Amino acid sequence: MEDNTIILQRLCQQISLSETAKATVVREYNSLGKLLSDSELLDSEVTVKPQGSYNLGTAIQPLRGSEDDFDIDLVAILNFSSNAEHTKKSVGKVLKSSQLYSAKLSEEKKRAWTIEYDNSHVDIVPAIESQVADIAITNKVGDSRYEYRQSSPFAFKDWFIQRGQGIYQALDKNGYDIRSEVETPADYQEYTILQQVVKLLKYHRNKMFDGQDPELKPISMIITILAGKAYFGQDDLDKALLEVTRGLRQQIEVGLAGTPHILNPINPNEDFADKWIEHPERKRAFYDWLESVERDFGTSSNRERIAWSQTLARIYGEDRVRSAFETLGELRSTSQKQSKVPIEPIGQIGGKVYDKKTRAHTFWGD
Repeated sequence: MEDNTIILQRLCQQISLSETAKATVVREYNSLGKLLSDSELLDSEVTVKPQGSYNLGTAIQPLRGSEDDFDIDLVAILNFSSNAEHTKKSVGKVLKSSQLYSAKLSEEKKRAWTIEYDNSHVDIVPAIESQVADIAITNKVGDSRYEYRQSSPFAFKDWFIQRGQGIYQALDKNGYDIRSEVETPADYQEYTILQQVVKLLKYHRNKMFDGQDPELKPISMIITILAGKAYFGQDDLDKALLEVTRGLRQQIEVGLAGTPHILNPINPNEDFADKWIEHPERKRAFYDWLESVERDFGTSSNRERIAWSQTLARIYGEDRVRSAFETLGELRSTSQKQSKVPIEPIGQIGGKVYDKKTRAHTFWGD
């Protein structure tokens, strides 16, 4: 395994949700699910499902707070309600009536109700079942009008997992990398290379927009779609990050009028850049981020040790990068003792730790 890959994997471990945070997420899902399903304030049966980054295995720690903090999304699906305002306010009424959650409930958002903790939050998106998509979510338009918008978060998850091709790469205690054809585990104890790439890109975005208007920050779905389309089965994290970053711009669809579109690959009617016409500042912010991430991750020359460590420290923090380099040193030392570090002809230690590979699985045959 290349040195840079070991460093990136260690950084991924450090920015991922901790086991404590994941346990809290599960507890919140169960608690909110029971609250909504048991409530007599709803005139319809309700199903609560995870969606967003946690469901995709790309959730990361918030920039502020501890490793046990989280930002998660779930959807509350009512069996049927023809009126979007009724659906949205019915779910809000249940949350407002709860002694546990009412004090933590923020003001209504366009699509969600948000429960705020010190450095974490849970978004609950009201929705109904749909005949043309996974669900139809409620969307508040203006001050008093509501509508349904078709959405396919569950079919998108299937697409994203397929794009990851079941290719894993993780550090074990002996410092080897493990690649497997096993389907992604439901609890995401391991993460595919694609999931790790998305985490690294999302944290880069969070760092760049820290302290700015949150509406300017490119949404996670845009990054996830572009990365998923740009990933072509690279079986090494450093190479995957480099090639995906180089390919992000090419995945943006441009209309005849020069209007960019970032479409849900399994629901072309869902355009995640649709707000850019009304809010051109969001479009500018996205392209500013894209240029920044291309400079930081899109050139192989940036992988020179000192410059690379400085770039990573600026994005992920000096402590995390120091820990990543310490991990590299420990693994190299262990591998050298086990005679697994290659020796160059001039007698210098090479740049790879012993690699154990299995052929990557693809969904289209060879």
